[in-house]
Amino acid sequence: PKESAQTGIEPLKWTAPGAWSLSEQATTGPRRAGYKVPMQGNDKEDGELLVLYFGTGALGDRDKQWDEWFAQFDGDAKTQAKRESFQVGDIEVETFEHAGTYKLNMGPQRPGMKKSPVQMVKNDFRMLGAVVKTKGRGNWFFRLVGPNETVLASKSAFRTMLESVK
Repeated sequence: PKESAQTGIEPLKWTAPGAWSLSEQATTGPRRAGYKVPMQGNDKEDGELLVLYFGTGALGDRDKQWDEWFAQFDGDAKTQAKRESFQVGDIEVETFEHAGTYKLNMGPQRPGMKKSPVQMVKNDFRMLGAVVKTKGRGNWFFRLVGPNETVLASKSAFRTMLESVK
């Protein structure tokens, strides 16, 4: 509903690694871009990078988004995740990295339910998350998730992508 008030906001721009293929792209809604990250080593599936944008309001709060991502892992990902931050011009970027057992919700989630009734459990998965804090354009979120070797092999490409934001 607040989308119309946000039309004057210039979208974030970035450069994706050449080996990653664009799987989705949109100018509205939270999912702005998706990339397939090719599997590495002995991994059996590709990784996925999503670029998400929830506007300049409360939905774009870092902890609101990150807490949902952390909850997809067994254990206490929120306190165990490795975090760092850096600047790209006047843009602050905060990142985290966490590995472990990842649970993907499958099937319909009924109102009031915290988790979907069916979950696909992925062992030895890793997530790299970032929030790109822009002045006047809200927070933009980058989330790379996939099998451990694939995500580890893509770490420097992920960082380079974040360093390209403008």
